[in-house]
Amino acid sequence: MTRAITFTQAQVRRAVKAAESAGLRVCSVTVNPDGSITVNGSDKPTKTIDTKKTSAAASWDDF
Repeated sequence: MTRAITFTQAQVRRAVKAAESAGLRVCSVTVNPDGSITVNGSDKPTKTIDTKKTSAAASWDDF
């Protein structure tokens, strides 16, 4: 018979908070079968997807 992994949301939250305070940008969190928590991340800054500046159209003719 297999035993359920026991972990709490607070444990995951603490692991993520510790990684972020160390300067890591958290990408994913994995709870392993042995109950250990792995935080995967990157120290690179977040890539901006849309850098286009949008301005309000002055009239319908501007579209």
